[in-house]
Amino acid sequence: AALAMTSVTFYGITDTLKPEDEKYAKALNTAAEAFKEAEALFDDEAYKTKKGWKKEAETDDDDVVYGKHTPNGKMVTVSTILEGNVDAVMHETWTGIASLPDWNPNINYAGIVVSLTDHADIVTYGNNDVLIVSGRDFVSSRIYRPLPDGGYRMVSRSVEVDSKPETKDKVRAHLHLAAVQFRPLAGDEKNRTTCDVAMLVDLKGMIPKMLVNQVIPKIMVMDIEENIKHFKELAEKAKAE
Repeated sequence: AALAMTSVTFYGITDTLKPEDEKYAKALNTAAEAFKEAEALFDDEAYKTKKGWKKEAETDDDDVVYGKHTPNGKMVTVSTILEGNVDAVMHETWTGIASLPDWNPNINYAGIVVSLTDHADIVTYGNNDVLIVSGRDFVSSRIYRPLPDGGYRMVSRSVEVDSKPETKDKVRAHLHLAAVQFRPLAGDEKNRTTCDVAMLVDLKGMIPKMLVNQVIPKIMVMDIEENIKHFKELAEKAKAE
């Protein structure tokens, strides 16, 4: 009998695993489930108007981080504007993972574990100690799609991979959902991109829940500020060339 080939389809694009990558079927399916959840979130009217969300923190650029309690913990979200057109921003976010530690001081290391298709992979990264949270590491499956309106949606969720067992020096955290939506900024499509990020993470370890709920919005602020800075630098570099 022919071996079943695992595939997932969104927006008219199908990702199919190569036979030798069939052992990652669960990881691809996990990413697909997360993608569906992200779609439901981003398309939800209550999300767009932030009904039921609470203001948690603000960035230096006055972007507001909102939070909401879910059965899996506190979800946080923020909208910001990044320098660069939407294709460049997506390309850098997808392909630039190994260089994250070079510009984001919160990241200790990062890299691709295995590239599954043009639109799906498995990545790993570790955080430096951030605020009260000692170093954490993550292994997650990512998937992205171009959207019909010219934007992109990228989603990530934790998976287990034999080649990346948990190590003693970092607590393995669980990413329930990391979702980002890039759209060309209306009126300045060629130069800037609107970015919506939503994140739901279980940091694991021994931190009291109350502290976790305070620290997660702050971590998001730090991350978004580093991203704004990074894309500004890339845009300046591109102009200079």
